[in-house]
Amino acid sequence: MKKLLFLISFAIVSFSIHGQSTKKVLFIGNSYTAANNLPLLVKNMANSTGDALIYDSYTPGGYRFMNHASDQTTLSKINSDNWDYVALQGQSQETSFSEAQMQAEVYPPAETLSNAIRTNNECSQPLFYMTWGRENGDATNCSFIPWVCTYEGMDDAIRASYIFMSESNAAELAPAGAVWRFLRENYPNINLYSGDGSHPSLAGSYAVACAFYTMIYKKDPTFISWNSTLNETEANLIKMAAKTIVFNEISDWDFTLSPIADFSEEINNGEASFTHTGSDFESILWDFGDGNTSTETNPIHTFIENGIYEVSQTITKCEKSDTKTKTIEIITLHTEGFNKQQFAVYPNPTAGKLTVNLVKHYKQVNISISSLSGKTLLKTTIKNSTNFEFNISTLSKGLYILKVLADDNVYVQKIVKE
Repeated sequence: MKKLLFLISFAIVSFSIHGQSTKKVLFIGNSYTAANNLPLLVKNMANSTGDALIYDSYTPGGYRFMNHASDQTTLSKINSDNWDYVALQGQSQETSFSEAQMQAEVYPPAETLSNAIRTNNECSQPLFYMTWGRENGDATNCSFIPWVCTYEGMDDAIRASYIFMSESNAAELAPAGAVWRFLRENYPNINLYSGDGSHPSLAGSYAVACAFYTMIYKKDPTFISWNSTLNETEANLIKMAAKTIVFNEISDWDFTLSPIADFSEEINNGEASFTHTGSDFESILWDFGDGNTSTETNPIHTFIENGIYEVSQTITKCEKSDTKTKTIEIITLHTEGFNKQQFAVYPNPTAGKLTVNLVKHYKQVNISISSLSGKTLLKTTIKNSTNFEFNISTLSKGLYILKVLADDNVYVQKIVKE
């Protein structure tokens, strides 16, 4: 029985270490996406690494970006869920056309689709699907567009177009065409094309799926154990190609915007007021460098000891984070204008009552008690008196900051509520 419990525990720990990532992806395209059921290939790859893929697709044959941008089925599917990614694939030739034609017919609908995706959910990312040049160039358009007469020329044009669309729409890019290029140049015996010299064979779709898996999960594709019906040698070469082109250079294919952390600060007698000046965020965490943190947007924090502190702010939005760190110096946490004979606070620690005794007479004295995060909990003003009793019985047990301001004199002290 003990052995069984150990094995169960080990399995749970092992699973938690590697973790499981579940992603929702909508695939929008045409027959290049439908060939060999690309979404299912990606799902099977994810299953083999302990991840999960929830997907839907819409892939009418020959569809262009302009067709999808005005198709109610496309738009309804985009709005049907909070997708992590929406894959966007254009018609196989349109992204190799002249710049003037793409400015008129390709780039605007690609932008329309990207905007629709983020209107549905601001954290959904368009994921453009970079396709490839025809096996022997595009004979149909060769006489009109000379650069598509060869595979290399057509492929270069397609690559440039998808990079432009990804960058201009702050999107991510699954560089399937770049993986194909690497395989064609280094392993020409792997047949990536079907019989028409355009659509992908199973090996070609497997290479595409590896590119998508890597971008969706941000994981090394060589850990994929599912090879479909490919032989192990061929599958491993394709996975290694995807690692080389996609995983090892993954930041080159991610054009999304990251949140920007930044803040300003004002320090007065050990009390620091921080103001967030960075970009929008979903969550924020401040670390004041003294063991205390805050999740307030603009916190006020009281430092209880002099010193140099590393204050950091971390913000997160759409699963991306940024951290800003500043060094601040606290040098005023002591009696200014007071001396030990003029000022006394007792008892400390205290269970309820706290006495503040001033030997010298001051015109006005402001006394406050705050939490370590800087929130003022109790405060009062006394005039024409040298003695004041504070009742802190309503405060929870813990450490607090007492601040006394008498004319131009300042005193800050830690107090402990028992």
